[in-house]
Amino acid sequence: MRNDEELEMIQVGPGTPSGDVFRRYWLPVEVSQNVGGGSNRGVNNPVRVTVLGEHLILFRDSRGEPHLMGEHCSHRGTSLSYGRVEDDCIRCLYHGWLYDGDGNVVEMPGEPPGSRFNEKVTHLSYPCFEVGGLIFAYMGPPELKPLFPRYHQLFSDAGVRVTGNGGYVERCNVFQALHDNNMDPWHGEIAHGWFRDPPKVGSMYWGADGQLATPVKFERTQWGTRMKVLKEMSRHPGHFMYHETHTVWPTQRCNQDNAGSIKWAMPVDDYNTRWFTVDFYPFEDGKISKEGQAAIDAMNSPLPSIGRARDLPPDWAQQVGSYWNYGHPWRQGNIWEDEVAQQTQGPAERNYLPDWEQWHLGTTDEGLILNRRVWREQMVRVKEGQDPIGIIRAPEDNGIIRITSDNIAGLSREEGMRLFNMNQEERSAMVAGRPFHTSGRARLGHE
Repeated sequence: MRNDEELEMIQVGPGTPSGDVFRRYWLPVEVSQNVGGGSNRGVNNPVRVTVLGEHLILFRDSRGEPHLMGEHCSHRGTSLSYGRVEDDCIRCLYHGWLYDGDGNVVEMPGEPPGSRFNEKVTHLSYPCFEVGGLIFAYMGPPELKPLFPRYHQLFSDAGVRVTGNGGYVERCNVFQALHDNNMDPWHGEIAHGWFRDPPKVGSMYWGADGQLATPVKFERTQWGTRMKVLKEMSRHPGHFMYHETHTVWPTQRCNQDNAGSIKWAMPVDDYNTRWFTVDFYPFEDGKISKEGQAAIDAMNSPLPSIGRARDLPPDWAQQVGSYWNYGHPWRQGNIWEDEVAQQTQGPAERNYLPDWEQWHLGTTDEGLILNRRVWREQMVRVKEGQDPIGIIRAPEDNGIIRITSDNIAGLSREEGMRLFNMNQEERSAMVAGRPFHTSGRARLGHE
């Protein structure tokens, strides 16, 4: 691996190859409840957000519709985060320039009557779409804006939806946080397993028949990549669990039962990644399931969790130190183990970036290598004027998307291998038979 190539890949600002890939998709920029205005009363209107290295503000107009704009006034750069929302516009506190949600300057109080100076200024703005408790934005070329993908976790009304508060920010880039980690079953066995209990010797190695004791496969899909694992259940010998995880381009992770959870690892900039999470729990007999209620309760818990990571001190990992795997109260499971592993790949003075040229990639890194290969292909496609993977243009192609991630337990080895050997089309057909209901309700921001 070459450091110059890796640095090019992690850079997400305007005009960078990877940044151009990200900007061709709809991306989550804030949690709905974090923005006041409209019927969502509160003082947080507008709010600052940093996305892909761009400093922006998000506000709701009088109808409650979200608008995403450049933070700094086009007059003399004052932050519009101190501006005042007036009907469907926002006014700068310094000289009173008034902007509508599309970035047009509709008033310049200091200019003489009849002046058309405002027609020469267009402020940076991006279209928004609000659904599932999140506000999304499209930050790419307006003429290339795709349709919004209809993921079932966002559009179903046949269950309870639990949306995290967006407070979890990792001090590492999006590839460390998502693309390198999501397709890596071996760290799951070790970091999330052996360091909790005595080692289960041989559980990820060759079996007596010369085959992997835990079969693993990495594949491309129409929306990214997937990892398939068939693992014997340690507490139920002779029974197996089929696990399927997906990386959905450009920032999404799906890895829970029946694809109930979807997570976005959103680059704040080249060195920080903010997580957004939506968990969907189908109703059972028309009522909230036990799992759904437990998720609601967890979001209200005082313990650190993915939705409450802002409660921890910035140096929490350093304070835990070598005691992280011995029951420290801040050690709350997989998310913390991942952060320790990812955030310590490089020193603080390098913004925790690794020295990739010192890496030695082996068998455990096949998924990482595949994700990098697919990502670089998208960089080339966008540079050549093509759509990256997973972009939807035709309305007839924009049906409900059900990612086939899953955990299916209690299988015989034969049943597990049948699932393991299914191609993506067969798995999609299998999942399509599950019941699903949607009202299609969503709120559209300025388009």
